[in-house]
Amino acid sequence: MTNCSNNHRSSYHILDLDILLDSDSKELTDRFDRDYGWFRVPKINGKRRLSFSVQLNNPVDIFVRASNFQSSIFNLQSLLGHPNPVSCAHQTILRHLFNAFDDFVLLHAGVVVRNNQAVILAGPPGVGKTTLVLRLLDEGFTFFSDDFCPVHKESGLVHPFPRSVWVVDRTKHKDHKSGRKGKTSVAPDQLGVKVGDTPCRPGSIICLDPGEGSAGFCELEMGLKEEYAAEFIRGLRKLEGVSLSSLDTPFSEWRITYPDDSNLTGEVREYLKRHEREIWNVYRNDRVQPDFERAPILSPIPTHEAVFHLLRDLKQDRVFGGKEEAFNDLPGRFFVELNDLLKGIPCYQLTVGRLEEMSGLMKELRFGPQADLTFGRVLW
Repeated sequence: MTNCSNNHRSSYHILDLDILLDSDSKELTDRFDRDYGWFRVPKINGKRRLSFSVQLNNPVDIFVRASNFQSSIFNLQSLLGHPNPVSCAHQTILRHLFNAFDDFVLLHAGVVVRNNQAVILAGPPGVGKTTLVLRLLDEGFTFFSDDFCPVHKESGLVHPFPRSVWVVDRTKHKDHKSGRKGKTSVAPDQLGVKVGDTPCRPGSIICLDPGEGSAGFCELEMGLKEEYAAEFIRGLRKLEGVSLSSLDTPFSEWRITYPDDSNLTGEVREYLKRHEREIWNVYRNDRVQPDFERAPILSPIPTHEAVFHLLRDLKQDRVFGGKEEAFNDLPGRFFVELNDLLKGIPCYQLTVGRLEEMSGLMKELRFGPQADLTFGRVLW
Protein backbone atom coordinates (compact mmCIF):
# COMPACT_ATOMS: atom_id res chain seq x y z
CA MET A 1 0.00 0.00 0.00
CA THR A 2 1.07 3.59 -0.44
CA ASN A 3 2.30 5.29 2.71
CA CYS A 4 1.37 8.92 2.19
CA SER A 5 0.06 10.64 5.29
CA ASN A 6 -2.66 12.37 3.29
CA ASN A 7 -4.08 9.18 1.80
CA HIS A 8 -7.82 8.59 1.85
CA ARG A 9 -8.92 5.14 2.99
CA SER A 10 -12.39 3.60 3.07
CA SER A 11 -13.74 0.08 3.51
CA TYR A 12 -16.83 -1.67 2.14
CA HIS A 13 -18.57 -5.03 2.35
CA ILE A 14 -20.14 -5.96 -1.02
CA LEU A 15 -21.84 -9.35 -1.40
CA ASP A 16 -19.24 -11.81 -0.04
CA LEU A 17 -16.19 -9.54 -0.28
CA ASP A 18 -14.51 -7.02 1.99
CA ILE A 19 -13.12 -4.11 -0.04
CA LEU A 20 -10.35 -1.76 1.07
CA LEU A 21 -9.66 1.33 -1.05
CA ASP A 22 -6.57 3.43 -0.28
CA SER A 23 -5.62 6.38 -2.49
CA ASP A 24 -3.88 9.75 -2.51
CA SER A 25 -6.80 11.05 -4.63
CA LYS A 26 -9.85 12.26 -2.75
CA GLU A 27 -11.63 12.68 -6.07
CA LEU A 28 -11.31 8.94 -6.70
CA THR A 29 -12.46 7.82 -3.24
CA ASP A 30 -15.35 10.30 -3.37
CA ARG A 31 -16.41 8.95 -6.75
CA PHE A 32 -16.39 5.35 -5.55
CA ASP A 33 -18.21 6.30 -2.37
CA ARG A 34 -20.85 8.19 -4.34
CA ASP A 35 -21.81 4.96 -6.10
CA TYR A 36 -21.13 2.40 -3.37
CA GLY A 37 -21.54 4.34 -0.14
CA TRP A 38 -24.44 2.10 0.90
CA PHE A 39 -21.91 -0.74 1.33
CA ARG A 40 -19.45 1.28 3.42
CA VAL A 41 -18.47 -0.21 6.80
CA PRO A 42 -16.26 1.14 9.64
CA LYS A 43 -13.77 -1.71 9.29
CA ILE A 44 -13.35 -5.08 7.63
CA ASN A 45 -12.47 -8.37 9.27
CA GLY A 46 -13.49 -10.94 6.67
CA LYS A 47 -11.21 -13.54 5.12
CA ARG A 48 -12.26 -12.69 1.55
CA ARG A 49 -10.58 -9.34 1.12
CA LEU A 50 -9.88 -7.31 -2.01
CA SER A 51 -7.53 -4.33 -1.60
CA PHE A 52 -6.82 -1.46 -3.98
CA SER A 53 -3.95 0.97 -3.67
CA VAL A 54 -4.16 3.89 -6.10
CA GLN A 55 -1.56 6.62 -6.57
CA LEU A 56 -2.61 9.44 -8.90
CA ASN A 57 -0.93 12.62 -7.64
CA ASN A 58 2.69 11.63 -8.26
CA PRO A 59 3.66 12.83 -11.76
CA VAL A 60 6.43 10.24 -11.98
CA ASP A 61 4.47 7.12 -11.11
CA ILE A 62 0.67 6.80 -11.12
CA PHE A 63 -0.90 3.38 -10.83
CA VAL A 64 -3.63 1.06 -9.61
CA ARG A 65 -2.49 -1.93 -7.59
CA ALA A 66 -4.90 -4.69 -6.64
CA SER A 67 -4.36 -7.60 -4.27
CA ASN A 68 -6.67 -10.47 -3.40
CA PHE A 69 -7.71 -11.92 -0.07
CA GLN A 70 -4.51 -13.98 0.11
CA SER A 71 -2.55 -10.71 -0.10
CA SER A 72 -0.83 -11.71 -3.33
CA ILE A 73 -0.63 -8.96 -5.94
CA PHE A 74 -2.42 -10.00 -9.11
CA ASN A 75 -2.47 -6.69 -10.97
CA LEU A 76 -0.35 -3.59 -11.17
CA GLN A 77 -1.41 -1.14 -13.87
CA SER A 78 0.46 2.04 -14.69
CA LEU A 79 -1.74 4.96 -15.70
CA LEU A 80 1.04 7.21 -16.96
CA GLY A 81 -0.11 8.95 -20.13
CA HIS A 82 -3.83 8.45 -19.57
CA PRO A 83 -5.88 11.59 -20.36
CA ASN A 84 -8.18 10.99 -17.36
CA PRO A 85 -6.42 8.79 -14.78
CA VAL A 86 -9.16 9.17 -12.14
CA SER A 87 -11.77 7.78 -14.51
CA CYS A 88 -9.45 4.99 -15.65
CA ALA A 89 -8.58 4.04 -12.05
CA HIS A 90 -12.27 3.92 -11.17
CA GLN A 91 -13.09 1.64 -14.10
CA THR A 92 -10.09 -0.58 -13.33
CA ILE A 93 -11.26 -1.02 -9.74
CA LEU A 94 -14.78 -1.93 -10.87
CA ARG A 95 -13.52 -4.43 -13.45
CA HIS A 96 -11.47 -6.27 -10.82
CA LEU A 97 -14.28 -6.05 -8.30
CA PHE A 98 -16.92 -7.53 -10.61
CA ASN A 99 -14.63 -10.38 -11.67
CA ALA A 100 -13.83 -11.18 -8.01
CA PHE A 101 -17.41 -12.29 -7.30
CA ASP A 102 -16.68 -15.96 -7.95
CA ASP A 103 -19.89 -17.22 -6.38
CA PHE A 104 -22.21 -14.92 -8.34
CA VAL A 105 -23.34 -14.21 -11.87
CA LEU A 106 -23.62 -10.43 -12.12
CA LEU A 107 -26.34 -9.58 -14.63
CA HIS A 108 -26.85 -6.12 -16.08
CA ALA A 109 -30.39 -5.61 -14.83
CA GLY A 110 -32.54 -3.70 -12.39
CA VAL A 111 -34.24 -5.65 -9.61
CA VAL A 112 -37.35 -4.91 -7.58
CA VAL A 113 -39.11 -7.29 -5.21
CA ARG A 114 -42.76 -8.11 -4.62
CA ASN A 115 -44.15 -10.89 -2.40
CA ASN A 116 -40.55 -11.88 -1.60
CA GLN A 117 -39.81 -12.62 -5.26
CA ALA A 118 -37.45 -10.67 -7.50
CA VAL A 119 -38.50 -9.07 -10.77
CA ILE A 120 -35.38 -8.87 -12.96
CA LEU A 121 -35.54 -6.04 -15.52
CA ALA A 122 -32.85 -6.47 -18.18
CA GLY A 123 -32.12 -4.48 -21.31
CA PRO A 124 -29.56 -2.36 -23.16
CA PRO A 125 -28.47 1.07 -21.88
CA GLY A 126 -31.08 3.74 -22.55
CA VAL A 127 -34.06 1.39 -22.72
CA GLY A 128 -35.55 2.72 -19.48
CA LYS A 129 -34.57 0.21 -16.78
CA THR A 130 -34.02 2.84 -14.09
CA THR A 131 -37.20 4.74 -15.03
CA LEU A 132 -39.29 1.58 -14.72
CA VAL A 133 -37.57 0.60 -11.46
CA LEU A 134 -38.40 3.99 -9.92
CA ARG A 135 -42.00 3.75 -11.08
CA LEU A 136 -42.40 0.29 -9.54
CA LEU A 137 -40.93 1.58 -6.28
CA ASP A 138 -43.72 4.18 -6.24
CA GLU A 139 -46.15 1.26 -6.63
CA GLY A 140 -44.87 -0.41 -3.45
CA PHE A 141 -42.13 -2.72 -4.77
CA THR A 142 -38.94 -3.10 -2.71
CA PHE A 143 -35.64 -1.79 -4.13
CA PHE A 144 -32.76 -4.20 -4.78
CA SER A 145 -30.90 -2.44 -7.61
CA ASP A 146 -31.38 -0.41 -10.78
CA ASP A 147 -28.39 -1.78 -12.70
CA PHE A 148 -26.89 -4.93 -11.11
CA CYS A 149 -28.47 -8.31 -10.45
CA PRO A 150 -26.24 -10.78 -8.56
CA VAL A 151 -27.52 -14.36 -8.84
CA HIS A 152 -25.84 -16.86 -6.52
CA LYS A 153 -24.59 -19.80 -8.58
CA GLU A 154 -25.38 -22.50 -6.02
CA SER A 155 -28.67 -21.34 -4.52
CA GLY A 156 -30.07 -19.38 -7.47
CA LEU A 157 -31.05 -16.58 -5.09
CA VAL A 158 -30.97 -12.93 -6.17
CA HIS A 159 -29.02 -10.76 -3.71
CA PRO A 160 -29.57 -7.04 -3.04
CA PHE A 161 -27.08 -4.71 -4.72
CA PRO A 162 -28.28 -1.19 -3.78
CA ARG A 163 -25.72 0.91 -5.59
CA SER A 164 -26.70 4.58 -5.94
CA VAL A 165 -29.22 5.25 -8.69
CA TRP A 166 -28.31 7.55 -11.56
CA VAL A 167 -31.36 9.49 -12.71
CA VAL A 168 -31.88 11.91 -15.56
CA ASP A 169 -31.49 15.55 -14.54
CA ARG A 170 -32.45 17.71 -17.48
CA THR A 171 -30.96 20.79 -15.80
CA LYS A 172 -27.49 19.25 -15.99
CA HIS A 173 -25.08 19.08 -18.88
CA LYS A 174 -22.47 16.39 -19.12
CA ASP A 175 -20.70 15.81 -15.83
CA HIS A 176 -17.11 15.62 -17.04
CA LYS A 177 -15.88 14.27 -13.72
CA SER A 178 -18.30 11.36 -13.60
CA GLY A 179 -18.70 10.85 -17.34
CA ARG A 180 -22.49 10.75 -16.90
CA LYS A 181 -24.46 12.76 -19.42
CA GLY A 182 -27.25 14.78 -17.84
CA LYS A 183 -27.57 12.49 -14.82
CA THR A 184 -27.24 12.84 -11.09
CA SER A 185 -26.81 10.15 -8.43
CA VAL A 186 -29.32 9.39 -5.70
CA ALA A 187 -28.25 7.27 -2.72
CA PRO A 188 -30.59 4.37 -1.84
CA ASP A 189 -31.53 5.94 1.50
CA GLN A 190 -32.64 9.08 -0.37
CA LEU A 191 -35.19 7.21 -2.50
CA GLY A 192 -37.77 7.19 0.29
CA VAL A 193 -38.59 3.51 -0.28
CA LYS A 194 -37.83 0.17 1.33
CA VAL A 195 -34.38 -1.16 0.44
CA GLY A 196 -34.16 -4.95 0.52
CA ASP A 197 -31.53 -6.65 2.66
CA THR A 198 -32.40 -10.35 2.27
CA PRO A 199 -31.79 -12.55 -0.80
CA CYS A 200 -34.90 -13.93 -2.48
CA ARG A 201 -36.00 -16.19 -5.29
CA PRO A 202 -36.29 -14.77 -8.81
CA GLY A 203 -39.97 -14.53 -9.76
CA SER A 204 -39.62 -13.40 -13.37
CA ILE A 205 -37.15 -12.09 -15.93
CA ILE A 206 -38.31 -9.19 -18.10
CA CYS A 207 -36.20 -8.40 -21.18
CA LEU A 208 -36.92 -4.80 -22.13
CA ASP A 209 -37.03 -4.29 -25.88
CA PRO A 210 -36.75 -0.78 -27.35
CA GLY A 211 -38.75 -1.95 -30.38
CA GLU A 212 -38.53 -0.49 -33.85
CA GLY A 213 -37.05 2.72 -32.47
CA SER A 214 -33.81 0.84 -31.84
CA ALA A 215 -30.94 1.55 -34.18
CA GLY A 216 -30.30 -2.21 -34.35
CA PHE A 217 -26.62 -1.84 -33.53
CA CYS A 218 -24.32 -2.42 -30.57
CA GLU A 219 -21.97 0.48 -30.02
CA LEU A 220 -18.79 0.58 -27.95
CA GLU A 221 -16.52 3.53 -27.25
CA MET A 222 -12.93 2.90 -26.24
CA GLY A 223 -9.69 4.70 -25.51
CA LEU A 224 -6.45 3.13 -26.78
CA LYS A 225 -2.88 3.52 -25.63
CA GLU A 226 -1.29 5.60 -28.36
CA GLU A 227 1.63 3.28 -29.06
CA TYR A 228 -0.64 0.31 -29.77
CA ALA A 229 -3.50 2.06 -31.56
CA ALA A 230 -2.56 1.47 -35.22
CA GLU A 231 -1.95 -2.27 -34.86
CA PHE A 232 -5.04 -2.73 -32.67
CA ILE A 233 -7.29 -0.99 -35.21
CA ARG A 234 -5.86 -3.00 -38.12
CA GLY A 235 -6.69 -6.23 -36.33
CA LEU A 236 -10.20 -5.14 -35.37
CA ARG A 237 -11.00 -4.11 -38.93
CA LYS A 238 -10.55 -7.75 -39.97
CA LEU A 239 -13.79 -8.68 -38.17
CA GLU A 240 -16.37 -8.63 -40.96
CA GLY A 241 -19.39 -6.51 -40.08
CA VAL A 242 -17.58 -4.32 -37.55
CA SER A 243 -17.21 -0.63 -38.38
CA LEU A 244 -14.92 1.84 -36.65
CA SER A 245 -14.72 5.61 -36.51
CA SER A 246 -12.40 7.89 -34.57
CA LEU A 247 -13.90 10.26 -32.01
CA ASP A 248 -13.28 13.99 -32.16
CA THR A 249 -10.91 14.17 -29.20
CA PRO A 250 -7.18 14.92 -28.79
CA PHE A 251 -6.61 11.28 -27.83
CA SER A 252 -6.85 7.90 -29.54
CA GLU A 253 -10.55 7.23 -28.89
CA TRP A 254 -12.74 5.14 -31.17
CA ARG A 255 -16.31 4.03 -31.69
CA ILE A 256 -17.02 0.38 -32.61
CA THR A 257 -20.38 -0.48 -34.17
CA TYR A 258 -21.84 -3.83 -35.24
CA PRO A 259 -25.37 -5.28 -35.75
CA ASP A 260 -26.97 -6.39 -32.49
CA ASP A 261 -28.63 -9.38 -34.19
CA SER A 262 -25.30 -10.81 -35.36
CA ASN A 263 -22.88 -13.24 -33.74
CA LEU A 264 -20.20 -10.57 -33.50
CA THR A 265 -20.65 -9.79 -29.80
CA GLY A 266 -18.59 -12.82 -28.75
CA GLU A 267 -15.91 -12.16 -31.37
CA VAL A 268 -15.56 -8.51 -30.36
CA ARG A 269 -15.43 -9.39 -26.63
CA GLU A 270 -12.78 -12.01 -27.34
CA TYR A 271 -10.66 -9.58 -29.36
CA LEU A 272 -10.89 -6.88 -26.67
CA LYS A 273 -9.98 -9.40 -23.98
CA ARG A 274 -6.91 -10.59 -25.88
CA HIS A 275 -5.74 -6.98 -26.25
CA GLU A 276 -6.88 -5.59 -22.90
CA ARG A 277 -3.40 -4.29 -22.05
CA GLU A 278 -3.56 -2.05 -25.11
CA ILE A 279 -6.87 -0.45 -24.06
CA TRP A 280 -7.36 2.33 -21.53
CA ASN A 281 -11.11 1.86 -21.24
CA VAL A 282 -14.12 0.55 -23.13
CA TYR A 283 -17.83 0.94 -22.47
CA ARG A 284 -21.10 0.27 -24.22
CA ASN A 285 -23.01 3.24 -25.60
CA ASP A 286 -25.92 1.90 -27.66
CA ARG A 287 -28.19 4.48 -29.25
CA VAL A 288 -31.60 3.04 -28.55
CA GLN A 289 -34.62 5.27 -29.09
CA PRO A 290 -37.64 3.60 -27.51
CA ASP A 291 -41.09 5.09 -28.07
CA PHE A 292 -42.55 5.72 -24.61
CA GLU A 293 -45.84 7.00 -26.07
CA ARG A 294 -47.06 3.70 -27.51
CA ALA A 295 -48.82 0.81 -25.82
CA PRO A 296 -46.32 -1.65 -24.30
CA ILE A 297 -46.45 -5.31 -25.31
CA LEU A 298 -45.62 -8.13 -22.89
CA SER A 299 -44.93 -11.53 -24.47
CA PRO A 300 -43.69 -14.80 -22.93
CA ILE A 301 -40.36 -16.07 -24.24
CA PRO A 302 -38.41 -19.27 -23.54
CA THR A 303 -35.48 -19.20 -21.14
CA HIS A 304 -32.85 -19.61 -23.85
CA GLU A 305 -34.06 -16.46 -25.61
CA ALA A 306 -33.83 -14.46 -22.38
CA VAL A 307 -30.35 -15.86 -21.76
CA PHE A 308 -29.26 -14.74 -25.23
CA HIS A 309 -30.20 -11.16 -24.30
CA LEU A 310 -28.60 -11.36 -20.86
CA LEU A 311 -25.26 -12.64 -22.14
CA ARG A 312 -24.71 -9.48 -24.18
CA ASP A 313 -24.55 -7.35 -21.04
CA LEU A 314 -22.83 -9.42 -18.37
CA LYS A 315 -20.77 -7.35 -15.94
CA GLN A 316 -18.02 -9.99 -15.71
CA ASP A 317 -15.38 -11.19 -18.16
CA ARG A 318 -15.67 -14.74 -16.83
CA VAL A 319 -18.65 -16.30 -15.17
CA PHE A 320 -18.41 -20.09 -14.91
CA GLY A 321 -14.68 -20.68 -14.75
CA GLY A 322 -12.52 -21.93 -17.57
CA LYS A 323 -8.85 -21.43 -18.29
CA GLU A 324 -7.40 -18.59 -20.29
CA GLU A 325 -6.41 -20.85 -23.16
CA ALA A 326 -9.99 -22.09 -23.46
CA PHE A 327 -11.47 -18.64 -23.90
CA ASN A 328 -12.87 -19.47 -27.35
CA ASP A 329 -15.09 -22.12 -25.75
CA LEU A 330 -16.46 -19.85 -23.03
CA PRO A 331 -19.37 -18.13 -24.83
CA GLY A 332 -21.07 -21.47 -25.42
CA ARG A 333 -20.37 -22.58 -21.87
CA PHE A 334 -21.75 -19.30 -20.54
CA PHE A 335 -24.96 -19.88 -22.47
CA VAL A 336 -25.49 -23.44 -21.25
CA GLU A 337 -24.62 -22.71 -17.62
CA LEU A 338 -26.67 -19.52 -17.39
CA ASN A 339 -29.60 -21.24 -19.05
CA ASP A 340 -29.37 -24.02 -16.46
CA LEU A 341 -29.15 -21.52 -13.59
CA LEU A 342 -32.27 -19.64 -14.72
CA LYS A 343 -34.41 -22.50 -15.99
CA GLY A 344 -37.92 -22.63 -14.61
CA ILE A 345 -38.15 -18.85 -14.12
CA PRO A 346 -40.94 -17.28 -16.24
CA CYS A 347 -39.35 -15.05 -18.89
CA TYR A 348 -40.95 -12.26 -20.91
CA GLN A 349 -40.11 -9.70 -23.52
CA LEU A 350 -41.54 -6.26 -22.81
CA THR A 351 -41.61 -3.91 -25.78
CA VAL A 352 -41.45 -0.64 -23.91
CA GLY A 353 -44.16 1.99 -24.10
CA ARG A 354 -46.18 4.20 -21.78
CA LEU A 355 -44.74 4.01 -18.29
CA GLU A 356 -48.05 3.74 -16.45
CA GLU A 357 -49.12 0.80 -18.60
CA MET A 358 -45.78 -0.96 -18.18
CA SER A 359 -46.00 -0.74 -14.41
CA GLY A 360 -49.57 -2.06 -14.63
CA LEU A 361 -48.35 -5.10 -16.56
CA MET A 362 -45.67 -5.73 -13.94
CA LYS A 363 -48.21 -5.66 -11.12
CA GLU A 364 -50.40 -8.19 -12.92
CA LEU A 365 -47.65 -10.78 -13.31
CA ARG A 366 -47.81 -13.99 -11.32
CA PHE A 367 -44.41 -15.06 -10.11
CA GLY A 368 -42.62 -18.28 -9.39
CA PRO A 369 -43.84 -21.89 -9.59
CA GLN A 370 -47.50 -20.83 -9.63
CA ALA A 371 -47.02 -18.85 -12.87
CA ASP A 372 -49.11 -19.87 -15.86
CA LEU A 373 -46.16 -19.80 -18.25
CA THR A 374 -43.86 -22.78 -17.77
CA PHE A 375 -42.56 -23.39 -21.27
CA GLY A 376 -39.55 -21.19 -20.50
CA ARG A 377 -37.82 -24.27 -19.09
CA VAL A 378 -35.33 -25.68 -21.58
CA LEU A 379 -33.44 -28.88 -20.82
CA TRP A 380 -29.88 -29.27 -22.03
